[in-house]
Amino acid sequence: MPVQLATLLALVVLQAPTPQRAAEAPRRTPVTIAEALRTAQPTSDTMTIAGRATASQGQLQRSALEISIDDGTGAIRVFSRSLDVPVRAGDSVVATGSVRGYRGSLELFATAVRVVPGTRREVEPIPISLEMPVTKAIEGRLVTVMGAVAGLGRSEGGEWMRLRGTRPDHAGQVTVWVHANHGGGIRLAPLRDADSVRVTGIVVAFQDNPEDPVVWQVVPRTAQDIVQLGSDLGVTRIGWLVGTILVLVGLVLLALRIGSRRHARALRETEDRYRQLLDLSPDAVLVHEQGRILFANPAAARMLALAREEELVGRDIESFADEESRVAFAPPAEVEGDRADAVLRARGRVRTALGGIVDVEVTASPCRYHDRPATVVLARDVTQQLRVERDLRSLALLDELTGLHNRRGFMLFADQELTRARRYGRETALVFADLDDLKAINDEHGHAGGDLAIRAMANALRSIVRESDIVARWAGDEFVVLLLESSALSVEEFGDRLRTALELQSIALPFAVRASIGTSTLEDGISEALERADAALYQAKHARERP
Repeated sequence: MPVQLATLLALVVLQAPTPQRAAEAPRRTPVTIAEALRTAQPTSDTMTIAGRATASQGQLQRSALEISIDDGTGAIRVFSRSLDVPVRAGDSVVATGSVRGYRGSLELFATAVRVVPGTRREVEPIPISLEMPVTKAIEGRLVTVMGAVAGLGRSEGGEWMRLRGTRPDHAGQVTVWVHANHGGGIRLAPLRDADSVRVTGIVVAFQDNPEDPVVWQVVPRTAQDIVQLGSDLGVTRIGWLVGTILVLVGLVLLALRIGSRRHARALRETEDRYRQLLDLSPDAVLVHEQGRILFANPAAARMLALAREEELVGRDIESFADEESRVAFAPPAEVEGDRADAVLRARGRVRTALGGIVDVEVTASPCRYHDRPATVVLARDVTQQLRVERDLRSLALLDELTGLHNRRGFMLFADQELTRARRYGRETALVFADLDDLKAINDEHGHAGGDLAIRAMANALRSIVRESDIVARWAGDEFVVLLLESSALSVEEFGDRLRTALELQSIALPFAVRASIGTSTLEDGISEALERADAALYQAKHARERP
């Protein structure tokens, strides 16, 4: 849609009657979304935009108004904790607010949103390809993308799935993110690595710290936005390996029965070809009978730090699998007829000959080896994958320097605890704290000294709050504390305790650490309380600096 047409549509939309159920938007001259994004500043003036909703209220987040609108020139997410407007995908929406950056993404923090009566016309998703990296040009847009699952995980903040291109030469990748507070009833757990999927959703940028790379995320709206297109390649591969071994065994037995040298020579050649395929497999392959190993490929020897695979034949699986992991190597229980398509998948750990530990994903299936029932096992080293999953879970909610919650973690847990506190009638308060003279410390002692000051502030706050209170590093030298029973500790007492704690932390430092605080009660939402506490903090700073 051209810019002029989008602007004309916005003018017509603003003249339509406003439904009584929506929050009234002030009559401002509308701008296109592309213009709003281009001119947005951290403290941008209030502006009005109009477009079609690409996500309904309650889908992207249950506890706040979070939707996305598109006017043809661009798209942007609209967010508010105080408004409650029943928007549906396809509605014509007018929103007023200011464009702000949050964790690398631009959002319209709305002060008014209204739905214009008329025909609903849902916006068609834009097909994108992971052949190239995702760019900022599609931020906020409703897109559909196909890819292969390259990793899955769960954190306290939600579930994530990383998609790569469907071909090895594809350079792009994207993360599918489902917030714990998501309202679309989506579960990523049933998917597996290497599954081929199609995902529809809103493109969001995420950057925890300014120096971090931007992670591009697609946030689906409902369970129907995730479509599985193909089977798990891991199960397909183990089925192929089982079939290969069964064919090999069958051919060898046939050669022994018919006693033909010609056939025996041909079968030996076939066995060599299949063995060569198994030798080239990057995953460990084992065949065992009741735990005693009958066959192993070179990858199994490499995984267990042995020189040759023959060293594994005749050994018991218990000699390298710890007690909790032995069940992963066992055949599926009570499988009728030793069916080769019965597959058990689990994760475990193995000990190498050098004493190291390797995390593995194990797929086990019954087979027949030399006409006897046995179990074929495929083991894949997932040590690096698990390390990445742990790092992602930590980075999603924790501040790396201090170990406190980051902004995302604070907002998640603060919402939950504030709801519980209000249910039981407990008084709550919010404290905004700011390190004094951090720049002077950095100038005199370097950034390492600045890091010591920030850690000292974090340790001081930990030492004076209750276990139930929530402490976070908000940004840079700013900290925030949610006191869930503020009646038990006055603001003056909190300030005195913080000063005492900082004096103790400063004993081992070559400089003194001081801080200013501002407080606010939580009469409405957390965002409003943060603004009041921030204003109180700077009033306190200015009052102290005046002679």
